[in-house]
Amino acid sequence: MKMTFRNALLICALFISCAATSGCFALFVGAAAGAGGIAWVQGVLEYNFDATVEKVHAASTQALKQLKLPALTDQADTHNAKLTSEYSDGKNVVIQIEAITEKTAKVKIRVGVFGDRLRSDAILSAIRKNI
Repeated sequence: MKMTFRNALLICALFISCAATSGCFALFVGAAAGAGGIAWVQGVLEYNFDATVEKVHAASTQALKQLKLPALTDQADTHNAKLTSEYSDGKNVVIQIEAITEKTAKVKIRVGVFGDRLRSDAILSAIRKNI
């Protein structure tokens, strides 16, 4: 049986629509976005860096100094890091860094109990300048 171009095109369209509705397509598109994606999720600002945990940790430490925020705690190893600080008005700052791969890391920034987008953005901007 000979397959026409139209039939082949219909089969491809059917495959793509099945993949798109099954969630695999969304996973593929999300993976394609990769490092560098910014997300604001329930008061936490998340950003993926093309840098190691050590490099992001050093940049975060420097960012806190530049913003004149005291480092209250500073814990780090090769896979994770956590820094805490506090603004003069009492709002807590928590910066968590997690390894995604050996050469990429995710940073999560929360300011205050419910999150402060402007201050979180300022901290992220300072971290990015130091990478």
